[in-house]
Formats: sequence, structure tokens, C-alpha cells
Amino acid sequence: MRKTLSKKQKIRLSINKFSHVAIAVAACVMLVAIVEWARGFSRTEFREGDIVLKAIYAPYDFVVKGDINYRATEEARKEVTDTVAPVYVFDAEAVDHLLKKSKAFFESVMGLKNQEAAIEGLEARIREIASAHGIPEAVVKGVLELKDPMSFFKDAEAALRHVMEQGVISAADVARMKETGLKTIRILDRAANKEDAVSTHELMTPQDARKKAEQTVAAAKDRKEKALLSDFVGAMAYPNITYDKEGTESRKQGAAGKIQPIYNMVEIKKNELILNKGERVLKEDISKLEAIEQRDSYSGKMGQSSGMAIIIILFMLLLVLYIEFYEPDLIVGNKELVLLSAVCILTVLSAKLIVVSPWPSTMISVSAASMLIAILLNSRLAIITTCFLSILVGMISVNRLDIVAMSVVGGMIGIFAVKNVRRRSQLIVAGFSVGFANMSYLIGVGLVNSLEFNTYITEAFLGLANGVISAVVVTGVLPIFENMFKVVTDISLLELSDLNHPILKEMVMKAPGTYHHSLVVGNLAEAACESIGANSLLARVSSYFHDIGKIEKASYFSENQSTPESAHDKLTPTMSSLIITNHVKNGVELAQKHNLNNKIIDIIKQHHGTGLVFYFFKRALEKTMEEVAEEGFRYPGPKPQTREAACVLLADSVEAASRSVDDPTPASIKGLVRKIINNKFIDGQLDECDLTLKDLEKIAEVFTHILTGMYHTRVEYPEETGKK
Repeated sequence: MRKTLSKKQKIRLSINKFSHVAIAVAACVMLVAIVEWARGFSRTEFREGDIVLKAIYAPYDFVVKGDINYRATEEARKEVTDTVAPVYVFDAEAVDHLLKKSKAFFESVMGLKNQEAAIEGLEARIREIASAHGIPEAVVKGVLELKDPMSFFKDAEAALRHVMEQGVISAADVARMKETGLKTIRILDRAANKEDAVSTHELMTPQDARKKAEQTVAAAKDRKEKALLSDFVGAMAYPNITYDKEGTESRKQGAAGKIQPIYNMVEIKKNELILNKGERVLKEDISKLEAIEQRDSYSGKMGQSSGMAIIIILFMLLLVLYIEFYEPDLIVGNKELVLLSAVCILTVLSAKLIVVSPWPSTMISVSAASMLIAILLNSRLAIITTCFLSILVGMISVNRLDIVAMSVVGGMIGIFAVKNVRRRSQLIVAGFSVGFANMSYLIGVGLVNSLEFNTYITEAFLGLANGVISAVVVTGVLPIFENMFKVVTDISLLELSDLNHPILKEMVMKAPGTYHHSLVVGNLAEAACESIGANSLLARVSSYFHDIGKIEKASYFSENQSTPESAHDKLTPTMSSLIITNHVKNGVELAQKHNLNNKIIDIIKQHHGTGLVFYFFKRALEKTMEEVAEEGFRYPGPKPQTREAACVLLADSVEAASRSVDDPTPASIKGLVRKIINNKFIDGQLDECDLTLKDLEKIAEVFTHILTGMYHTRVEYPEETGKK
């Protein structure tokens, strides 16, 4: 009775063949992309602080950067800052300020000129004006003696405006520029929002302003008046171009900041020892390792990438072939293959992130993937996948065999630890089991490689943390995978076994007989599955829900009838048969409404197979002389496709039949059980599941044992009499 694929299943497999290939190819492409991402598979993935497990020698001569040469760096920065032109600020408001001052002086002089004062009083007044405006007394006297002072002041204002708009700088600043050999400065005019580079030879001091003033006077003016004008402008003009120390320093710092540090170059010779076994990787060692990788040719890198792609494709092919030959149920659809690919991709991605991060490679958790696959799919596939992922993770970690071995050890322990796990708290225990396995392995590696005690103990505790983190990850993501891929696990089944489920609570109120029948069927099916190595929890939970379709018309089923009259007495056999068989369809609809798992729904569909409703078929034969077709009195099916569904079918039939036994002796019960099982076998209801004759023998023994205990003979106790 080994299961053979039906014609419909074969067609479905043919249709899905292309999608299976597409999923495998997509998984390979993503795995190669992840492995080659960032620094790449071939790079030296060492980080500062790692312990080297084998000696590393230079494959060729090369030069690497050493420590920073601070002296050379400072010299380079000084050189560039020396080229930064000093910044001077032009004060545009000084022109108006000086013209107002000149006007005030003119008004004071004109007021004095119009006064008729004594000679003694005039001298005092001249000294007062000269002191107030900072003008020499000789200039004041000279202006008073002019015949046309108005013309003089017009020329003076024009000269002042001309020199101040060009800009005046202090003689001390100019002298300092000559001493330092400065050729150019930057003059910033904030009012006009502009900046110009000006040669130091073009700058004008107050002394230069005196000479400039004479050039602005008309040629008709006499020499005395020109000299007076020159003296006046020289006395009035003051520097309006001043040094901006803060702005200059800011520009120098900016220029210096652009100069990168200058490093001492270290020459490495071919075959020179870079790191010895057991040494800790230092910062300067990282630069040497990276320099070796950077010397790899483009063709070499392409060859390494191609090699990685070939290795991944080979592993994926072996995995697919294993599934094809030994786990064919997994490729009936795409869901399981997508789930397996997703777990593998996420595991490799997390490994790559850890490798390129500052975290140690011992934190890579293949065991999390192992436990997930074992729980969601099966343990055999988890073992094969663990080997594949461990090798791949080891290659990502620069061919570290210790990471490969640790991943295999932790993954295998994780698979064994989650076998028959039914509570999420058991996952934490499994995580500690993985952690202690990792810890033991890393201690062993440390002793074999003669590493320092502190070194391998630190690694060992990281291995312990790896296992605990794996358990936390599995606990968190397991419900996501269960809901996303509609996978039923023992954990979710145990949650469904709670008899407070809304459907079961409704059943106990509307169909109490069916409810009790379902509990007994659950016990029978569970025991039968345990005896043959099937999923006993799935069988028990499915048994609780297998007859939920009877809730709608509970009174039409014998276990719910409390009176001798039957609701079928007024119906034709055909109508009665239709009501009976429809409870399967109604049960499926109710299960889908309450979002029960597909595996439970499948068992609801299959728990009667295509069996015959014999009672009403017989009544139909008795009521008519014509031939009656069996097809109208059979369940729609399909026949049981799994061992769990077959056990539920047999338990359901045996429990129902056992109610009609008048004398439930062990012998009669045993005969009834074997008769029911034999009838189902002859009727072909077990043709599409994996049950063997040996399995049927075990199931019969279990059913007989349980039913005998249920219907055992009780001792008749005497009635109590009144106490004296």
C-alpha cells in the first residue's frame, strides 16, 4: 500500500516543474549575490582583535601604509596655509563718515572767518578747531587765508572721496607685507558682497593719499593751494582697509583640513611573515591583509566569483536531487521549496552581515536555520541543509574550517533538540543545548591549537551566546513562517488542541454526542499514529475537528439522537445519504471560515474517503426492485493521502461501530476492529496512503487495547443498607 502519485498529482508535478527550476535558479542567484556583496567572498575578512588560527605569509612584494608621519603632514599643511592670502575688510561707510567730518570742519572754519575777533582771540580759536578736528594749526590758518574757501572745500571733498573709495591701508600693515614678501591680499567688501585679489603694490597708505590728492586738483590751482589741499587730505584720511584675523585663520584651517595625513610607507617582502598562528590581528595587520587582496587581478576575482557560483549551484543541485528522490512530498507544490530557499537566503545574508561587521564570526547562527527547517519541514532535510549552509558560511568567513565545524555541531544538536517540540519554552532549552555544544567545540579547538586560555574561553562564551540568540530568533520568527506559508507545527497544533476553541464549544452545545465521539476518536487516532511513527498530535487535533460539519444538522446523526424516533424516518434513503455525506463539505467550509490549517482541513475532507453509506444504501435496495448505483451513496473523498488521515478514518469507523456491540468482550471487540480495518482495506480506502500491512496490524492492536479498556466489565457493587 505504498503511496503512488495519482494522475492528477502527476499532472500537477509536470506543471510545477518550471516553477521549481525558477525558484532554485532565483535562490542560487541571490545566494551568489549575497556572498559576493560588500568586500566579496575572496577578501580577507579579518577584523581587528581576531585570533589567527594559521600563519599568514606575504605572497609577493608590496608596500603598505604605516603610521602617520606627523612632521611631513604638518609641513605640508604649513606649506598650503602659507599660500592662503590674508583677508582684509573694506569699510565702505568710512567715506560718508569722513565727508561728514570734513563738512563739520568747514563749518567751524567758515564760522571763525566771518567773526571779527581780536588777534589774541583768533589764535586761541584756531588752536581749538585744530584740536577738535585733528587738523594741524597751519592747515587751519591756511584755509582761513584762502580767498575762495568754498572752491577749496569742494576740491577737498572730491579728493577725499576719491582716495577713500580706492581704499586706504595703514603704513604698518604695508611694512609688514614687505617684510614677509607678501604679494597679494584678498579684500572683502561686505556692503557690495564681493571679494577681490589685490596686489600689495596697489595699496595706498595715508601718505600715498596726500600725493593722490594733488593729482585730483585742477592744473589752474597755485602751488600753495595744492600743498594745502595735500596736507588737509593727509590729515583727514585714515585707513578703511583693515586686517580680518578671524577670517584669515578660518581659511587657513580649511585649507589645512584638506591635506590628508601623510603615512610612512612600509615595504613587505615576499614570504615575509605577516601573522603567526595564535596572534591577535592588529590595526596595522589589517592594512597588510587588505593590500594583499587589492593586488588580486580582475581576472582572478572573476574566476573566484565564478567558482563560488559553481559551488553554490552544485550544492543547490544536490539539495534538489535529495528532495526529488527522498522527500517528494515537498515538491508537490511550491510553498515548501520557497520556504526552504527563504531560510537559506536569510541565513547566508545574516552570516555576510556579521562577517563584514565588527562582530566575531562565531556569532553566525546556522543552528537557527537548522531548527526552523526541522520544525517547519522535517529533520532529515534539516540535516542535509545544515551541511550545505555550514560549508557556505565557512567559505564566506575566509575558509575558516572552525566556523564550518561549529555550524555543523550546533546545527545537528539544534535539530535533535527540537524533535517533538510542542511548547515554545522548549525552544529556549534547545538554544542552550546548541550553545553548550558550541562552547564545548570551541574549547576543544582552543586546546588543539594551543591558544591562550582567555582567548578560547572568550570564543566559547560567544558560542554559548550564539545558541541562546538562535533560540530567541527561532521563537520570534516561527509564528511568522507558520502564518506566511500556512505550515502546521506541533507547537501550533498544541495550541489548537485547547478544547475551548469556538468551534468545539459550539459543538458541545449543539452536538454533544458528536463532541464525545470526536474526543474518543482523537485518543484512538493519536495512539495509532504513535504506534506507527506518524504525527500523533496532528491526528488527535484533526480528530477533534473532523466532524464539525455535523453541528448544522446534529439531530440527523445517531450519536446526537436522544429519542427512539429518527429524523431520517420521513426522508428517502437518497436524501438521508445526502445529508450524511454533506457533513464533510460543511465541515470544510466551517474550518476555512475559522482559518484552520490546511493539513487539518485535508483530514476533514479525507476522514471518510470515498466510503459507502451502507445503512441508507441497504434501505434503498430494500425499497426498490431496481438497481441502485453505489456512487450516489458514497462520500465525495478524496481517499486518505497521509498516514494521519488514514488513522483518523479507521479510528472514526471503529469508534462508531463499537457503540453497537451488544456484548463488548475483548474477543468481540478484537473481531470488530479487524473486520472494520479489513473492510476499509478491501474497499480501497487505504490505497493512496503509506500504510503497510504491518502498520495495520499495529493499529488493530492499539484500537483493541483502548476499546477493551473503555468497555471493560465493571463489578456490581451491593446496595448500601442503613447503618445501625
